[in-house]
Amino acid sequence: MVQTIQTTESIQTTELETIEPPATQQVTVDVDAKWGVVAVLSLAVLWAFAPSGLWLLLFIGIIVLCHEAGHLLVARRAGMVPTEFFWGFGPEIVAFERNGCRYGIKAVFLGGYVKLHGMTPTSELPEGFAEQDTYRGATHGGRLATILAGPFVNLAMAVVAFGIAARLGGQSIGDSVVTGFDHLWFVISGTGEALWTWGTSIGTYIGSVFDTSGATEAPVRFMSPVSQAEVTGSAVAGGWIMSLQWFGILSCAIGAVNLLPLPPLDGAHALVAASEWVSQKLKRDRSVRVDVRRLEPLAYATIFILVSLSLSALVLDLRDVGIG
Repeated sequence: MVQTIQTTESIQTTELETIEPPATQQVTVDVDAKWGVVAVLSLAVLWAFAPSGLWLLLFIGIIVLCHEAGHLLVARRAGMVPTEFFWGFGPEIVAFERNGCRYGIKAVFLGGYVKLHGMTPTSELPEGFAEQDTYRGATHGGRLATILAGPFVNLAMAVVAFGIAARLGGQSIGDSVVTGFDHLWFVISGTGEALWTWGTSIGTYIGSVFDTSGATEAPVRFMSPVSQAEVTGSAVAGGWIMSLQWFGILSCAIGAVNLLPLPPLDGAHALVAASEWVSQKLKRDRSVRVDVRRLEPLAYATIFILVSLSLSALVLDLRDVGIG
């Protein structure tokens, strides 16, 4: 008995000695003061000369940040390993790394992004990056959920914003929820009708852009950052209800446009994932892949159309205020 007790004690002592405290992960924050000063000065100039533009930048920043956060969170649930999550583009102002992902803010506050490797079947991976951690290494359901998460977050934010505005306006909780979805559909259908009208009367629209006399009226008008900033300033001046309604319109429009099945928008990635899954099921071959490189010409065409639409809207807006 004595020997048994001594042996047990020695085992317990050995176990206690080998237990080590959990390692704490050190987070190092990188700060580039030069670009930070440039960004702050740029925002100060914008506030001094066009404060409504700063409000628009804030609204869009929140919308895009939540959009990309939707991609990020669902991607992790699907087994992917994001490597970057930034608000803005260009040089880094402040950044830190945690769990293999670098987070931060960049100097050009125009949007944001989350970086997932393996977005195409042939894209190369960084050295040491595992295939199972990529976008293409996830299940089709995981890929589809990851892509759709961003636009759906925007649509959900729009419903919440519309609903809160209705609640502040005196509606009951139930009625405000219904109002939120009603306004969501109104913006989506209105955006779709505007795009359809623009596409079916493109000649007249182009004529209105180049007709400096103003004799040709545009069949449909889109808002450039100039008019968006003006409306944003008016909404903020009008109080919480108007601000929430305008925020909901912006969030809904961004989410709806991103669902269009046109590369490089989210809707195209979702369509590729869904069609690839169907093809594999029909052919009973899991090696079937959609060659997204064939979509590159359509992606360039989409980018060209979006840029042209933005520039033409800017021309028409500037003309309205007597410039151009």
